[in-house]
Parts: sequence; C-alpha cells; structure tokens
Amino acid sequence: MPLAGHTCKKPCDGLTQEEVERICRGALEVLAEAGMVVAHPKALALLQEAGCGVDQAAQRVRFPRDLVQWAIAQSPETFQQQARNPDLTLNWGGATVYFGAFPGFTSLDLATGERRVSTVEDLARLSRLCDAMPEVHTICQPTPHLSDKPPEVVMEWVLATTFRNTEKTTMGAAFGGCSKWVVEMCTVLGQQVHGSICMASPLTVPVDQAQGVLDYAGAGHPLHLLSGPMRGASGPATMAGTLVLQTAEILGGHVLGQLVRPGNGAIYVGYATPMDMRLGTMASGSIDVGIMGAASGQIARYLGMPSAVFFPMTDAKLPDAQASYERHLQALLCAQAGVNHIMALGGLENEGAFSPEQMVIDNEVCGMIGKVLEGIRVDDERLAVDLIKEVGPIPGNYLGKEHTRRHWKEDYFLPKVSVREGYDAWLAGGSKGVLERAAEIASRLMATHQVAPLSPEVDRELDRILAAVEAEKLGTGGSSHVN
Repeated sequence: MPLAGHTCKKPCDGLTQEEVERICRGALEVLAEAGMVVAHPKALALLQEAGCGVDQAAQRVRFPRDLVQWAIAQSPETFQQQARNPDLTLNWGGATVYFGAFPGFTSLDLATGERRVSTVEDLARLSRLCDAMPEVHTICQPTPHLSDKPPEVVMEWVLATTFRNTEKTTMGAAFGGCSKWVVEMCTVLGQQVHGSICMASPLTVPVDQAQGVLDYAGAGHPLHLLSGPMRGASGPATMAGTLVLQTAEILGGHVLGQLVRPGNGAIYVGYATPMDMRLGTMASGSIDVGIMGAASGQIARYLGMPSAVFFPMTDAKLPDAQASYERHLQALLCAQAGVNHIMALGGLENEGAFSPEQMVIDNEVCGMIGKVLEGIRVDDERLAVDLIKEVGPIPGNYLGKEHTRRHWKEDYFLPKVSVREGYDAWLAGGSKGVLERAAEIASRLMATHQVAPLSPEVDRELDRILAAVEAEKLGTGGSSHVN
C-alpha cells in the first residue's frame, strides 16, 4: 500500500472557475504567440516534429494550442512513485497531501548556530533526520552543496548520499547534467525519483533542464515541473499575470515530457514569489506566496495534474517566531487548498539554510495541519450518546471510562516539542523552550536513527557510478565511499 499522507476532503478554492479558465487560456495564448526558448537541439527536433514552430537560430518554440491540449490529456491525474521501501511508495494526486523536506544551500550547526556548507557526512546525518521525521513523506535533499566535493560532481554525490540514508522517495535534480547519473542510480536501487525540472523565467528551458526531461521521462520517472518567476522582476507584478506565466512555463515543459513518453506522470509545481520593491530582495515569507501556492493547486486540478509547491518559505535567518508564522501560514493555506506536495520542513531564508531545529518544529506543525485536514470524525462510536447518558450530570466524569482509554490518543493531537506541562514542572525540567527541545530531538535522532542499509552489491554499484561521474567530469579515476 502507498504511504497514506493526509487527505484534503474539501479543498478551499480561492479562484472562481471562470478565473482559472482565464489563467489557463492566457497561458495557451502565451505559448502559441510568444513561445519559449528551449536550449537543447534534440528537444527542439522533437518539438518541431510534433508541429511546433521552431526558430532554430533563436531556439524559440511556439506551441500550437491543440498540441498543448494533447499533452494535458495524456498525463494521468494520479500515479505512483516507487520507493526503495514499498511501504513508502507515494500515490500522487487526488485528495492526498504529502509533506516534504525543504533544502538549504548551507546548514545551521546545532552546537554553534553558525551557518556552514555541509560535508558528505553532514548530509548523511541530515538525511537520516529527514528519514526519522514522520511528517516528511518525501525528501528534497536537505542541502545541494558540499564543501568536500568538487562543484562539478556535487549533485551526484548529494543524491547518492541521500539514497544511502533514507528509504523514502526523493527528488532528482537536473543541474549540471546529473540527471543521466541519477537515472542510472535509480535503476540499480529499483526505485523512482520525481525528476525536478526547473524553468528559467521568463519562458526558458535551460539546456540541462531540457536534458533532464529527456532522461527522467525517457526512463519512466515522473516529472516535477517547476516554474518560479519573481513577481515584478522575472514575472509580472500581479499575482494573476504571474500565474499565467507560471502555467505557460510548466505546460511548455509538459509538452516536451509527453512527447518523450506519452502518459508519463507529471506534477505542476508552483514556486512564484514577490520581489520586495523597497529592498530588491525576494520576499519569500510573504503571505502572497501561500495565496499563489493555493491557486497553483486549484489550477493543477483544473488541468488534471497532481500539484506541488516549492515552499513554504521564510525570510527569517533563524528558527524564530518569524520563521514560524511565515512558513506555517503558507503551509496551512496550501494544505487546505489540496496541494498534493508541500515542501514544508526545515528551510530558512528562502533556500539559504537548512535548520535541524526548524525541521523538528515544522514536523510538529505539519502534524497539526494534518489534524486540521482530518477534521472531526462523526459516527455512532465517536458521538458517544449512550456514554453521555450513562455518565449523566456532575459528579459524573469520563476519566475512568473505557471509551476514553480507547479514543484519547487517537482523537487528540499529542505534540512532542510544545510546552504543555505546568509552570513548576517546566522549571523542574530545565525551563526549556521549543527551540531547545527541538535541538535536543534533532541531535538525538541524527546520532541514533538507523536506516535499512543498501545491500553490499547495490552500495558497490553506487560507488561505481560515482567513480564514472568523476572520471567523466573531472578526469579522475575513482571515488571514495563516505556513508
């Protein structure tokens, strides 16, 4: 059985049906008349053969409306992504809501609070922390940078290290031509990634991302089609205009993916953020981000595609109150809108840092959000009418009743980080706040959580692939195995 995740039984729609249709019509018009740059010769040839207007010199592709509609009709509304552990396989689409880890270019050291670029060993510990968190249903690697590996081979090392330290599904990248190697790793591991394809706004598919479409779709891995225009800079200042651009970019990549493998799974991924015009910076913690993410889920449902958002995010530099209210408002908006994949755990300052403490706090909040989605279960057992009649008025009470023993854990949300004990008990326990408690949990799990190891044969195959990567990109003859 696939991983259950949470269920959004009744999505909250912020747009009317007519508004969604106007956004999608606008996207089709943009693709037909402005088109996109697709910086890849083989991709251009596929698109031209399918009937697109292609300016080879400019690498500009204009997409006929009927071809885009064909691609939309090809992809399934729901599909599965195979995990190494079959119990952790994902069921994309429908009413299912999954939470995932969010990446950071640096990580916060638990002992000092300082930022630093992670090592392979650091990444192994962070991946095990993700594996231990029950609300992390799937992983985007905690950090995509490593201080102890050359930049040319970092992504391959990041993915191999993540594979070794979690049984959960992961996201595969396409940066720097890593996609072909990730596909080879997955073949050895017997699992799938969701291949992340990042459009460059406005209206461009870079060469490595186009190659990622060819590699991942060609091997039958679902595509995670991401568009991230910055409102007022690489996209229109208005939310509606940015949604048009975002949808056009995702559908352009979707056409290419369906031409490679008709019927391949694809996910509509929103990553639009506003620019703070006062500062010239990305306002990643803005409530606008959550509003746009909720709209992305609604547009994806209209198109018959599973949805994801590459946030919630925050502008906060530390796991503090700002990080909590910015990230958690965005996450709740997206969950109540029925977005299928919300990367809700661990990130600070956009993608600036990954915080183990924030990961633990976010895990608790995601559990609360899951409780919101679950709502109130109403049946004869839970209505407890007979019990209420039996207990009667005061001095009757429910503490000693079997019904209470049977249901209190199931029907309550029981936090692990939040402070609930009385004041005297809190003092006696060291007067620890949420951040201190989260740090203790993170430190313990990174030191003790065990992941089912790969077989020696599969582990050696990953070493072989990493050696081949380094031989191709660096001209070296081998690779050292770390975790």
